[in-house]
Amino acid sequence: MPEYIRALVYVLLISVPVLYVAKKIAEPFLDEAEFRLWRNCWLAATCVTFISSSFFDFAAGLALISIYIHRNSKQPLLLYVILMFVAPCVPIGVGIPGIFNRIIDLDPPRLLAIFILLPLAVKLWREQENRGLRGPDFLVIAYFGFITVLSLRLNDINSILRVVPGYFLDILLPYFVFSRSLRSALDINRVLLAFVVAALPLAAIGFFEIWRNWRVYYVVILEWDFVLITSYLFRDGLLRAATTSVESIAFGFLCMTGGGCLLALRTRRHWDFWRYVALGILVVGLLSSVSRGPWLGLALCATVLLLTNLRISLKLLAAALPVVVILAFLRPSFIDRFTNLLPFIGSADRGSETYRAMLVENSLIVIERYPLFGSETFLTEPEMLRMIQGQGIVDVVNTYLQIALHHGLIGLLLFVVFFGLLSAKLAGLFLASKSALVSYQGILAILIAMLFTIATTSSATIIPYIYWAFSGLSAAVIARGSMIEWEAVLKIKTRMRSIGVGLAPSLVRPAADPGKMRVIDPR
Repeated sequence: MPEYIRALVYVLLISVPVLYVAKKIAEPFLDEAEFRLWRNCWLAATCVTFISSSFFDFAAGLALISIYIHRNSKQPLLLYVILMFVAPCVPIGVGIPGIFNRIIDLDPPRLLAIFILLPLAVKLWREQENRGLRGPDFLVIAYFGFITVLSLRLNDINSILRVVPGYFLDILLPYFVFSRSLRSALDINRVLLAFVVAALPLAAIGFFEIWRNWRVYYVVILEWDFVLITSYLFRDGLLRAATTSVESIAFGFLCMTGGGCLLALRTRRHWDFWRYVALGILVVGLLSSVSRGPWLGLALCATVLLLTNLRISLKLLAAALPVVVILAFLRPSFIDRFTNLLPFIGSADRGSETYRAMLVENSLIVIERYPLFGSETFLTEPEMLRMIQGQGIVDVVNTYLQIALHHGLIGLLLFVVFFGLLSAKLAGLFLASKSALVSYQGILAILIAMLFTIATTSSATIIPYIYWAFSGLSAAVIARGSMIEWEAVLKIKTRMRSIGVGLAPSLVRPAADPGKMRVIDPR
């Protein structure tokens, strides 16, 4: 049996029961037909991923699936999230033979942005109310405009044409569509659910990878003729699972986001057996990444949620205390192994912490040299050349340093102020309104976890696609404010069609609707 077929069989065997768990937690938010569409599109895209002999075959298959989605889905935006992580996130150069060898780098999330988000953006732009600018919009446009202007220093039209459309697909397009499409609490919760459903099967596959010491999706990367600098990465003798995220820390970022979104879901139904199972799968996937930044990120997310609900915190503390006492008394071997992997406490891979400290020190010297606008050639500076690793690369494992080095302190200021404004407004909403429909503190906790975790890694593979999409979701929540209702209701007034809002009959069931590759460009 060819290896790609064997890998596909394993992926399907693992995914089908996990998708059943996803179906159970999706019941309060989706009717059965809509979830069946989610599941079938994910399975179909997975099959296309493994049987495609090239990236362009995969792109053609994904285009057909996207056409089917537009014709059959009530909310195609949710399928963008579901399929965003379905295939390895590696950039493949696309050009016009004989004219431009490489116009743009495409990967699965960018393909989906073209196939799904772009048609939605055109449709949304036709509605006059979506063209008005809100507070966070000015900052994201300013950031996009600033880095676009800086791209002119490349002095190469081919490079400019390759970089600027990528900025548009990665930043402006998802932000606009998410911030304008989500108009009710049900929409917000469905997007959170979509992140959970997208992460669940990959979390289970990640556990399989660390268990079998086999990166299942690596065979697809080989078929697409993409060369990874490091295909397998280990820490303390453990393979660091990566699945479609290509990098283990990006995979951990995905599991962290899925876990946070699960905690932030709002229904009147109490946490049941299936939610605990789903959380367990996501935590196991997170641990399989052996990536300490996302571990701390999810812990920070949970801490913020607990601090905003002291009653639940005390209950969990009382329930966890006996377990902690038992584990301390028995002291099983896996506790020592886990403790050894923890940052600052354990002794595993101490070189990673030393490297990060040196990176900050050397990067600050380069930033002082190019303070306002950064430099396109910062990697060739003597201080950065000292940071070359055994793989022959400079691994800028800090998104904030990455932005400052590439786009200067002005770019970093715009980036930080944008996400800081979103966080401040979400905190204000939580303090002003304890909504039963949307978890303001949950969304804030996820955003804080993301902003913390990107300080431990560059914006590589799927990471920027997640936090830019989530910024659009946060902007949508802020725009609706404390007056947000559960469900958007379509109203007809004379000859004009308008969107109104109203509470669903039941919050429990709403009314059924009829290797190592590093990306140097911070997006």
